[in-house]
Amino acid sequence: MAAMAASAIMKNSKALQFDVRLHGDPAKPCVISIVGTGASMNMMMPIVEGLVARDLFVINYNPRDVCGTEVFKQMEAMVPEDKNLMEEMGKVFSATGGINLDSDFYAPYNWYDLADDVAAIMDHHNIAKASIIGFSTGGVIAQVTMCRLKDRLNSAVICSSSYEVVPSQAPFENPALQEVMAAAAAVSPESTKEDRVKGLLPSFMSMFEVEEGDPWQAVLTKGIEDDHEKGWMDIYGGMNPFSTLAWASTAKSHDQHLSMLEENQVPCLVVAGKKDPLVPYAQSEMLAAKTGRATLESHEYGHILGPASSRAALLDTIADFIKAHSS
Repeated sequence: MAAMAASAIMKNSKALQFDVRLHGDPAKPCVISIVGTGASMNMMMPIVEGLVARDLFVINYNPRDVCGTEVFKQMEAMVPEDKNLMEEMGKVFSATGGINLDSDFYAPYNWYDLADDVAAIMDHHNIAKASIIGFSTGGVIAQVTMCRLKDRLNSAVICSSSYEVVPSQAPFENPALQEVMAAAAAVSPESTKEDRVKGLLPSFMSMFEVEEGDPWQAVLTKGIEDDHEKGWMDIYGGMNPFSTLAWASTAKSHDQHLSMLEENQVPCLVVAGKKDPLVPYAQSEMLAAKTGRATLESHEYGHILGPASSRAALLDTIADFIKAHSS
């Protein structure tokens, strides 16, 4: 018996004002980029440019939780006056760091709404079918999108993505990345553009495994600068309540989600690094093994696609997979 899809909360995707950027030739196979929670679409630009260089048409957009965007302002305006999102988030997390998904809390939307957002963006740009790609939490949102929009997707590429709500394994230890990420936490919306680059770029380069002088360094720098100029900056110190409550609301129906993954018929490529310091590699192994029509493509590096030689080969593999399944 087919699993019943969990419901969106808001069902308002077509009324939202998304920032969308189109890259490449619209005549080429289309892939939609899904960024991880809390980050702007600029974080995906190294991947976007790599796919465009491989003859794909890429749609990149800011999801609902990107502070400073028009869609985020719409989300803020829809929160009932009697709801404090920080207090609602406190119902999910205990003082000791535990998670209680059985509690009764308000969520401004969930990840099924985010999947519907992808469909709305496709409709707005007259895209009948496309592929999707997502990294990290963007990869989990891509999982939800794959299950919810199965008739509109040619394929899904899911990278560095968790299978369980809370991973039962520990990620690969990378003290150097942890150090630069801790330093990045000192950056605030009041930081100058120069200070934002100085504070954030080392952590971005470490996560992407980019060396000094690598062309991706300039792409990441430009993204940080663009975020500052557009006002797309986190105001919550890394714990955006919109993102967190949307995740928690979706996690309540995780068993349904797992059933839908098992029944999936969308061609799916799961990409994962054996030394991922954020999402345990075993999670991607589980995801590939328990998802219908899924194939695992592993590499020896971290959270994204590894250094230049590795990422070039993996981008070739990803682009070939998308083209092979494009109609």
